[in-house]
Amino acid sequence: MSQFPDYPLHLHSSPVSWWSQEDDWQGSRRRKEAEVTTGDSNYAQVIRAQSSLTSRHVQAVVAQPLSFEEIIEAMNIREPQFWFTHSLILAFEAFIYKNWLISTLMPALLPDLVQFNFARALMANARVLGLTSSHLHDDAISYFHVAGPSPPNVRVDVSALPTGLQPTDLQRCAPHHPWLDLIPIPQMRDNLFRRGERCFDDEQLCRAMRGHRDRTDAGFLVWGDSWDSSSWEVTEDFARSSWGWTIAGCWGLFQSTNKWRARRGEPPLFYFATRYDSTNS
Repeated sequence: MSQFPDYPLHLHSSPVSWWSQEDDWQGSRRRKEAEVTTGDSNYAQVIRAQSSLTSRHVQAVVAQPLSFEEIIEAMNIREPQFWFTHSLILAFEAFIYKNWLISTLMPALLPDLVQFNFARALMANARVLGLTSSHLHDDAISYFHVAGPSPPNVRVDVSALPTGLQPTDLQRCAPHHPWLDLIPIPQMRDNLFRRGERCFDDEQLCRAMRGHRDRTDAGFLVWGDSWDSSSWEVTEDFARSSWGWTIAGCWGLFQSTNKWRARRGEPPLFYFATRYDSTNS
């Protein structure tokens, strides 16, 4: 990749663990200037708001040398409220933010940063959908599929969800693990449901989308709001892999991918065929 956006992390007013349904996905944006002036104070406020145990752990993690592989591995998408994971998120964000301010971000960190952004995006979408670790255990079934009202501890107005996270008809009919609901690309979700969860390994899919720690073959890049499909980019490695079928017909993803590549001065990954006009033959 030749260039990256001005700031490598898309910071919100508060980290994932304290987002609410009324947060950024309704359309508010923060300017880069606001992030620069308020970033450190936001971290301080977040840490002060935690229990004394969590606060001490966050400070200890920040004070110690960071192992980025351990951070990525510890970000358990199925436990978005696990406090140790959140302390690592804060530590990683603080490190990247401070290095960005002094323009010393190391190129070697970019693969870890890409994977971090992907994992954090799914965790953010879990929060938007009102999901906690109790809804994401190994045997969980999406509440979009379960007949009747949503569970009493899930308070989500489906009609008010971001467009990319609203359930499709097929999504309501097919039993599936709720982590698939976190992908903000409806056509991709439907491709998975048509194939059937028994026909693919969803854990391998998640790893392919995130990318592998020992290689640079990232699957998806997230450049903005996690719930906005136009912020997502699929890489050539993923598109040409055995998982390519999952993005068939995802025209919005193709367009956003080309857009983000163009911003880096790269050629389009997807070309759209035009209708043949016999009058020009």
